[in-house]
Amino acid sequence: MYQVQSRRVRACVLGLGLAALAAFASLSPWVSPLATAAPTPAGVSPLKVDASYKITLNGFDLGTFSFKSNVGRTTYTLDTDVQISALLGVFRWRGVTHSSGTVKAKNPQPGDFRFDYESTVRNGSVAMGFGKEGVDRLTVMPVMADAADTVPLTRAHLKDALDPLSAILMLTHSDAPTPCGRKVSIFDGKQRFDIDLRFARKEPVEGMRGEIAVVCRVKYTPIAGYRPTPETRDLASTNDIEIMFRLVPQAKLMLPQSVTVPTAAGQARINLERVNIELPDRGQVASAD
Repeated sequence: MYQVQSRRVRACVLGLGLAALAAFASLSPWVSPLATAAPTPAGVSPLKVDASYKITLNGFDLGTFSFKSNVGRTTYTLDTDVQISALLGVFRWRGVTHSSGTVKAKNPQPGDFRFDYESTVRNGSVAMGFGKEGVDRLTVMPVMADAADTVPLTRAHLKDALDPLSAILMLTHSDAPTPCGRKVSIFDGKQRFDIDLRFARKEPVEGMRGEIAVVCRVKYTPIAGYRPTPETRDLASTNDIEIMFRLVPQAKLMLPQSVTVPTAAGQARINLERVNIELPDRGQVASAD
């Protein structure tokens, strides 16, 4: 049974890496050199993002990740779609996530979260609602009994916890010169865990002369609702989950270029393929293929 649990943990962390890409892009006021509007006021800048990423495993195509986001001055929505195919199509998995909430004092305040998945093995869903102190409504399908060695989850663990997408928004919205050094509490419908970004190194951006990227390690710390299996302990102890960011000078924020996640089958990577960014009154301000 622990293999099933470990796959869930790794899928969750991989999903966080995917969500990080969506969230950083949607929060970063990435303005082209031709856009010369007044400086962005404090708070989250309204913009829409439509982007797609490629997922590879050991250099081989594994699937795609796409998202659409709409971030306003007072509200936000994020929609993601992950599709994975392995073993020449024998195994297929698709996960669709929606998160929405309000923006207060630069921070996301989640309202609703839904995650639906289907695969050649199992289908299911997670639906959560949030109140002032965190999760106050939760439905998980199918209903399954916890294993005897599952670390108990209590209501106290849910206080002030965020859903995965809103948590990444929280991590990304900062005027600091680097996204590293931030930490957030997350509940995905099953597990309560912490994610913290730690500085790893700086390195040149390939193909961009003179530009230096910042690499952060993503540290996963299980809190409750998980099984203390060897795979879970390995994931908690690894320093090999990394996100590479490029500085966006106009916003004093970082734009993610890639995510690296170790798995039992090898190294998974998520790389930008296409992105289109629009501001409400100016239309398209940036795109890349």
